[in-house]
Order: sequence, then structure tokens, then C-alpha cells
Amino acid sequence: MNYITVNKNLLLIPQSKSANMEALLLYYIRTKCNKDNASAIGEKRIQDELELPESTVEGYIKKLKEYTDILSIKTLIPSNKNDRAEIEKILGLHYDGDGRKKNVYYFHDPETFYYLKPSIIYRTDIDNEIKGFLIRLACLCDLGTTKIYTANSRKGKANISSIASDLKISREKAISLLNKCEKMGLINPIPRGYIILEDSFLLNTEKTCEDIVYNTIYKHCLDKGAVPPNRYEFNRKGQSIECEGLTMLTPAIFSKWSMHIEEAKKKKEPLLKFNEYIRDVLLPNRFPTLPEEPHWEYFKKAILNIKPKQSPSKQWCSTL
Repeated sequence: MNYITVNKNLLLIPQSKSANMEALLLYYIRTKCNKDNASAIGEKRIQDELELPESTVEGYIKKLKEYTDILSIKTLIPSNKNDRAEIEKILGLHYDGDGRKKNVYYFHDPETFYYLKPSIIYRTDIDNEIKGFLIRLACLCDLGTTKIYTANSRKGKANISSIASDLKISREKAISLLNKCEKMGLINPIPRGYIILEDSFLLNTEKTCEDIVYNTIYKHCLDKGAVPPNRYEFNRKGQSIECEGLTMLTPAIFSKWSMHIEEAKKKKEPLLKFNEYIRDVLLPNRFPTLPEEPHWEYFKKAILNIKPKQSPSKQWCSTL
């Protein structure tokens, strides 16, 4: 499993002191799902892999039953013929466990979500509480980014009270967890907010040229200590649309890469992939340094050398 989707309705769940641990358990179970987003993971395995006591796991699962926007939990009895058949359908094999009651989990398709690499859930160098906190914190990120901006910021610093309110935790706990994450290099403060640096939090699935261009520019900004531009903006109807800068740059960069490939073939040099050309050739040559918050106009002027309002060409391939 390359990634899972995290439902942003996670933050709509009623307040709970153990919300971070519940989030971790929730998406640990999600990593154990079959292709139909169903899991029959046993509680003993949960205890062993997350290193949690039996009573704690039972308490968290009871809490998860309140997460009705995200999943449904059914308690089945293996000695019942129909229940056993349901368990075996989820597992895809014969169930040879004992006859004790067994929980099964059905995850709903989310409407608003972000992509997460499951590997972070199994990292042993990060405390479980921190993992769950990051999973919830990422629900506050601007669409298609790992940036959290807060309202009513003072002197350019993040409004911690706003983050605490959104996450339904105390301001003191928010400060403590944010500081721990920052010390571990998992997040960084930016003007008016924070940015998540941990690469388990994906921007997209990197299937289109726009994905590749945006991801590579985003990473280059981070490497230079700059804040990447947003991918999306909102129109008058409140609908998200890709920023004009990205839609203009992508075909132009694709064209530059194509010319680079033709030259490399003539010279019998190694052929760079699209992302490699942007990462290793285009961006280092055009942007050895960056301002603190470069916007799309900055990239457009340097790469296109044209007036900002020029319309993008349609004569190119939109996917690789």
C-alpha cells in the first residue's frame, strides 16, 4: 500500500482527551484494510504492533464507534455461520481464530481528505501521541499542501490558540506537542503558521505533469528554506481551482524538458526523467536562492520570461 487517505472529518469528532491516540489507532486499522476498505484486524495484533495494553485498546475502539462519518464498526460472533462468513470475506481466507466476539471495520469513502504514507504509523522513533497529533494537525493544511495558516496571527507568528481550538485540545498541550514536533524536525514555523516537513504527508499521488512540477518546486522551496506557493486558489463560488502560475508553467517546463531530451540524445548523454530535469537542471540553474515566500509570479517571470497574463498553450500532454 503506497498511501492511504485520511478523512478530514476527523476533526469533527466530539472532543476527547485521547483524540491523538484514537487517530493513530484509526489509521493503523486503515492500513490493514482490504481493497474494499474493510478490516478484521484482531485486538491482540493491535496491542503488539502499537505496544498498547489490552484495556487501552478496548477503550480506544469503544471511542472509535463515535467516528461514524469515517467508519462503521460491527461486532461479530465467529460461532455464528453468517458472521464467520463475513469475517472470512474480509480476510479473504479461512478464519481459524477462537469463538470470541470480533470487531470488523468498514471505512467510508471520504469527501475531503489528504494522502498519507502508512510508514509513519510504524516508525519506532516517533512517539504514538506525536504520530496521532500529526495526523490530526495535517487536517488543517491548505488544500494540496502541508502548510497550516492561522487566522489573527500576530507579528507573523502562528496563532496557537486557533490551532488548539481546531484540534479541540488545550493551548498548553498544543504548545507542548508543536514544540516536540519542531525539535524532531517534523514541522517548522512559517509566517502565520507551520509547515509539516515529514515526507509521509503527501501532496498528491504524482500522476500528472502538474503533480510533478508542483511537487518538485515544493521540495526545492523547502530545501532552500522558503515557503512553497499554494497549488490551489478559490473562485467566487468557493470552488478550488489550480493557480494560474502552475497551469502556465507546466506546459512550458514540459517543452523545455522535451528539448533537453532531444539535445541529450544527440550528445548521447543520459536521459533525465521529467522530475529529474526540473530538480537537477531547471530549478538549481534558475533559482539558486529564493525569497522567504516566493509566489507564482516569481517563478513565471524567471522561467517563462513573459507577461504574467499570457494564456498557456494547450498543445502538450497532460499526463505522463
